Amino acid sequence: MEKLFIKESLNSPKVILDPVKKRYEISGKSFPENARSFYQPVHDWVMAVPKSNPDTIRLSFMLDYISSSSVISLKQLLSKVKTMNESGANIEVLWHYDPTDPDIKEIGQEYEKVVGMKLQFVEQPA
Repeated sequence: MEKLFIKESLNSPKVILDPVKKRYEISGKSFPENARSFYQPVHDWVMAVPKSNPDTIRLSFMLDYISSSSVISLKQLLSKVKTMNESGANIEVLWHYDPTDPDIKEIGQEYEKVVGMKLQFVEQPA
C-alpha cells in the first residue's frame, strides 16, 4: 500500500496513512471548503486496504473541530472502514478527545450508533 500524506492547512486536518511506519492519523481542524473532495483520497486509501492484511491498522482521529460537512464525510469514511472490516480487513478506529470539550467525544459516540461500529475512545491528557 502506498503512503498518503496531506499537509494540514488552516481549515483542513493533517492526514498520515503510512504503512511503512505504521502511522495512521487524521488530526487538527476539519472544515475544508469541500469536505467530500478533501476526504476522497482517504476513502480511496481505505478501500485499497488488503482484505487479507494480517496487520492491524489503528486509525487515530485526533480532531479539534469538525464542520457539519466534515461530519458527513467522516461518517461515510467510517462506513467504508466498517465495510472493509466485514470483508476481512483489520482496521481499528481510535477516537481521541479532550475531556474539557465534550462535543468531539459526542460526535464519536454518535458515529458508533449511526455506523454500527465500535470505536476506541482515548482521552487526551490535559
